[in-house]
Amino acid sequence: MLLTLLVGAVVTIVGVRFVVNELEGAARHLKVEYGSVDELTGALEAHEQLGHQLLEAHAVDRRALVGAQEAVEELFKAAAAADGGNADRSTALDQARHDWQASLERSGLWSGQAPDPTGSHSADATAFIEGSSSVRQQLAAIQVSSVDALGRGLVDTSFFEDLLFVARWALLFAAVGGTLYLRRRMVKDLIRPLNSLRRGVQNLEAGDYSHRLDVARRDELGEVAVAFNGMAAALQDSHEILTYRATHDDLTGLANRAALAERLAASFNQGEGTRIRNEGLLFIDIDDFKDVNDSLGHEGGDALLVQLAERIRASVRSQDLVARLGGDEFAVVVMNNDDGTPATAPVAERIHEALSEPFVIGGQPLRVSLSIGAAHRTPDTADVRELLRQADSAMYRAKHGGKARYEAFDAHGLS
Repeated sequence: MLLTLLVGAVVTIVGVRFVVNELEGAARHLKVEYGSVDELTGALEAHEQLGHQLLEAHAVDRRALVGAQEAVEELFKAAAAADGGNADRSTALDQARHDWQASLERSGLWSGQAPDPTGSHSADATAFIEGSSSVRQQLAAIQVSSVDALGRGLVDTSFFEDLLFVARWALLFAAVGGTLYLRRRMVKDLIRPLNSLRRGVQNLEAGDYSHRLDVARRDELGEVAVAFNGMAAALQDSHEILTYRATHDDLTGLANRAALAERLAASFNQGEGTRIRNEGLLFIDIDDFKDVNDSLGHEGGDALLVQLAERIRASVRSQDLVARLGGDEFAVVVMNNDDGTPATAPVAERIHEALSEPFVIGGQPLRVSLSIGAAHRTPDTADVRELLRQADSAMYRAKHGGKARYEAFDAHGLS
């Protein structure tokens, strides 16, 4: 009986230590893979901001854009070097880098290229943002696939079941009662926790980052469960941060251009019966914002953008979406009234009314005005890009007509 217990204890200790070592190794490798792609995503976002500002004719040092591009290329190489022999991950990284370069070439932002300094680059900017968003989604998918490394680091519980079977028959004639007792303890204290751990990994692979293991013991398996829960919490936090950063503007906290395009695209993809329902879009631009930056500096300009974002958000309804497109441009997706009539004009009027009180920047009062253009979804609106172009054209018509005005797009001319 004592020998049976001793053999069982040795098998348990060796097996559990093997599981812990395998999991720790898989966790270290996952951290390297995940961290390299996370750093690459952040560099892509910084480069995207510089590229968008350049396309929107803002004052951007071209060398900074080239430097950011070179940094992204180095991070792509570093991420590829951390693949640990994972051919699928390496292929996905190569495809993401190719798509990123193709997006830059289409927008005229690849090394050695420069956008035409004259004319509007709104279409290029939209295509560039959509291309960058697609690359970030590919990187997010690569990060999710890295969770598979944890699964590869776990041993199959059948190994322990086979070991238990052999041990039971080897020691059957010596201590039948002890072997049965040992089997029951192994199932309860080893195999079930390992199966629970494997189910947890499967949940992570399926995208359920909120899954946690119950820590019922304070032995080696309890340490494994604690380590798993810590890793799952880190993955959940990183996923939430990446999701938020991919859809929100860092300065104002509003939805960004990618989130706006996704909202409009979802509406267009709901089917012809729903498409006939009108939906309005407001394009908003601060008049003479360059003068604000020149007089108050970029910190003062950022403070104005934050305060303006709050006033716009307070002027719309809960079902409307406010987004910052970049620089001093904002957009609002305006749902129709309950009776089906357009609501863009009343919303625009409330936004203008919100400017009646001056802003306070650096302790100094400041008054600004907005030029607002509107476009409405109709059965003839081809796609999201067409709706964005119409609203943008109406906004420029309002600005050229004297600023601080509201204009609505009409297929036969602006009115």
